[in-house]
Amino acid sequence: MATLVTGAAGFLGSYVMAALAAAGEAAHGYDASGPCGEALTVAPGLADAFSLGRVTDAARLFDVCRRQGVGAVVHTAGLVGLEGSLEQPAAFYETNVMGFVQVCEAARQAGARRVVLVSSNAAYQVPAAPYPPGFKLAEGAPVFSVERGNPAGHYGASKMMQEAVGLAYADFHGLDVIALRVTAIYGFGMRSPMYIKPMVEDAVAGRPTRLPQGGPMRRDYTYVLDCADAVLRALAAPADRPGPRVLNVSAGHAVTAAEVAAAVRAAIPGADIEIGDGLTPLEAANNRMRAPLDVAAAARSIGWSPAWPLADGIRDYARRVRAHVGGHGTGLQQAQGTARGHAPECAAAASQGGSGDGGGVAADWDGEAGPDLRLMPGASVAV
Repeated sequence: MATLVTGAAGFLGSYVMAALAAAGEAAHGYDASGPCGEALTVAPGLADAFSLGRVTDAARLFDVCRRQGVGAVVHTAGLVGLEGSLEQPAAFYETNVMGFVQVCEAARQAGARRVVLVSSNAAYQVPAAPYPPGFKLAEGAPVFSVERGNPAGHYGASKMMQEAVGLAYADFHGLDVIALRVTAIYGFGMRSPMYIKPMVEDAVAGRPTRLPQGGPMRRDYTYVLDCADAVLRALAAPADRPGPRVLNVSAGHAVTAAEVAAAVRAAIPGADIEIGDGLTPLEAANNRMRAPLDVAAAARSIGWSPAWPLADGIRDYARRVRAHVGGHGTGLQQAQGTARGHAPECAAAASQGGSGDGGGVAADWDGEAGPDLRLMPGASVAV
């Protein structure tokens, strides 16, 4: 039986496809636009195991599940980002919430044994006061308030709703759903800058990075290969595994953008990076509420723990950028195209969603979205 990966043309989705192929598992990609550029570098065989479709298209989803003999689904696609969700709230709920309903329904009707949802730390309902030093968010922390909306806007609310939908399908329809709350995913092919992207990709291209602000901004940066590994472990975990259906997946500790800059300088000789000490008002408010995730439950339930320290992740990220640029022609224009988030051949590609691991410009929550709702590969109709 095959695993269907929604948002397969996106950042995390392409790595999941590559990991499944490396493990010898049959997999089929599904996205609103075809794979190109960086996604094909990550998963070279993706175009040969891929169907176009929207997650809101129930008939198309079920037809692909039936034809491909789908026995499990990994749901990585969807609309992402705080700012975008405030501009287009209805689109976020239709794509992220109703899209996931259609994914669960197609999986149920196809007889799939498991659905792995890529959720987000944006689901957490953070408190009005800052977290105390040393605090880590565990899965039991509140995701709903009777007084305030989710601080990540309609995006955060949609991720919380996705988890509720998954739990209902598990309890009432026997669909084995596991939700993975990811945060600040970085690596080759990432789209949201999160400060780390220009630092690494400029350093590889031999350009200086000048960031006027952002140094104190904290994130629980998680390498994309760790996230893909967590997805495969969630797929393979036994039905009687211990622990909750919702699991945190992250590096488990927060670092500032200034600390990331120091790590990039140490990992990439010649990296020329300057970053200011200020924060935008949105970043300042968001930074007070940031806390690393507690990943102990994932270790107990699916046998997963992070394996990529930040320094190692940065080095591998840089290596992949060099290989991609070298494999697609040399020159500053190509390097700049990659550093801005897309290989040149992907610039005009269109899609509607994301890989479910994303956030906004200054206040992104889990790492993938860009600063607007540009239609991009992997921003498929499916988080």
